[in-house]
Amino acid sequence: MFQKRQIDNQPLSHSTLMLLLVLGISLCFVAGCDNDKNARIDIDFRQLDSPRPNGDLDLERIAAEVNHFCGDCHAPPPPTAIPKDGWFAEIKLMFELYESSGRNDLKVPKKGEVVEYYRTLAPDKIEMPSPLAVDTDHQLPLERTNYKILDRYSNLTVSDPPAFSNLTWYDSTETELLDKSILLACEMRTGLVVELTFDGQKIAQGRHAILNNPSHSTLSDLDQDGIADFLIADLGSFLPSDHEKGSVAWLRRATNDTFSVELLLENVGRVTDIQVGDFNGDGQSDLIVAEFGWRNTGNVWLLTQTALVNGVPKFSKQRIDDRHGVIHIPTIDINQDGHLDFVSVISQEHEAVELFVNRGDGTFRRQNLFEANSPVWGSTGIDLTDFDNDGDVDILYTNGDIFDTFYIVPYHSAHLIENLGEGKWEHRTLGNLPGIHRAIAGDLDNDGDQDVVCCSLISRPLDGVSIEDLDSVIWLEQTGEGDFIPRSLEKGNCNHATIVVDDFDQDGDLDIATAQFEDTRLSKYSDIAIWWNNSIIPSQESTKNNP
Repeated sequence: MFQKRQIDNQPLSHSTLMLLLVLGISLCFVAGCDNDKNARIDIDFRQLDSPRPNGDLDLERIAAEVNHFCGDCHAPPPPTAIPKDGWFAEIKLMFELYESSGRNDLKVPKKGEVVEYYRTLAPDKIEMPSPLAVDTDHQLPLERTNYKILDRYSNLTVSDPPAFSNLTWYDSTETELLDKSILLACEMRTGLVVELTFDGQKIAQGRHAILNNPSHSTLSDLDQDGIADFLIADLGSFLPSDHEKGSVAWLRRATNDTFSVELLLENVGRVTDIQVGDFNGDGQSDLIVAEFGWRNTGNVWLLTQTALVNGVPKFSKQRIDDRHGVIHIPTIDINQDGHLDFVSVISQEHEAVELFVNRGDGTFRRQNLFEANSPVWGSTGIDLTDFDNDGDVDILYTNGDIFDTFYIVPYHSAHLIENLGEGKWEHRTLGNLPGIHRAIAGDLDNDGDQDVVCCSLISRPLDGVSIEDLDSVIWLEQTGEGDFIPRSLEKGNCNHATIVVDDFDQDGDLDIATAQFEDTRLSKYSDIAIWWNNSIIPSQESTKNNP
């Protein structure tokens, strides 16, 4: 089901915690921002199990107190975010997190009044908007092929369901580091990172490594030997937790089948993204690292290269942002001044997209591009693209974290944050899709404009919701400037944390790849699926010249 609906005034949710990571992927609302270890709150929530008479509640006063208490760090959660029955647990968590933060500088509202305030104003249930008709009879000639990946490796336990967190396409025509294009896959449950190469529409598996919980990859050549290596963001745990098990792993060619593994950064929180560039202008490759963390951990780090010892780079570490919840940090020289900038999508209670403009010396000026009006908007990722073909970079952005509230809500959407130039940006919603996790731009139908392909991640049954009725992969065909027709490509398999759009078989049109991230093994689905786009049929002459 796909709904197109504006979101500026939509009711939003208050966060619990997310079960898993992907793009960015585990979320949790944290009420306190500073630390004073002397504060405690004595709460007996057993008194609040049953609703109390609310006729004498001063709703205006309580609203002001809630806005002051919650709004000190983030937007307060609106009562209409979740059904009436869900607010007791949410308020309980909110006060527990405030207590654990150590803060004692805020006036704390009465807990019973807060619960009753939210219960009074919350709906009995959240009504979903009527879905738009989704066209399943599109004319795009897509042919789906399923591929098993994990079964090849005898040293892996593959009886558990697959949890592919990331697929990234590295095109050999865009870099001299690769002699063959690669689809690199990261699987969190077994720790597998593996190269996938293509011969037409046949897949071969190349080098691999076994890490802990790999979540994202980045192409690099840190040892400057002219051969591609990869940086892997490793969470260090499958489930969200505060720990120091996260790491940055450097993969280099060892044999035709394996990578060697060198840890460049360890003893940090859960790492979700890494980008490479000369950020301080000294001619050496540095790293920007997104440490997502969880409740008490999380930063963005600049690792400045200080030396290359026996081919291994050494770094000094500098904190760029001390907030937790950063999912993606793609780089771009946004103002074309020769200095590499980056865009950050921040989840948790922050729920924002921000631009970090490089001053040229490895320090950054921060600019807010979009900020949600709720602490749990459910941000899941961004993709940089020139969406309107005007020569500058725009941002595709998604918010669809189903694990914020464990409810299907109407405001999970794909968005465009359009670059208007001169530091100005404009946000608009492209459409709604429950549990949307990624949106990627590409001209699937070869008509000269950008379409959007979306996937959803719900992963587990939800009360009162039939996932079988929900779309899991959708193509938004752009039929006019800003007008889209939703085309359903798959229903019921809402188990995708990653999606890629590119020309894998090199026939001139764009294909689609997804991978499974399952809570329970679903035998009818393979590890990776590719929708082969057969819009362009190579001529016999071109086939002869390019076997």
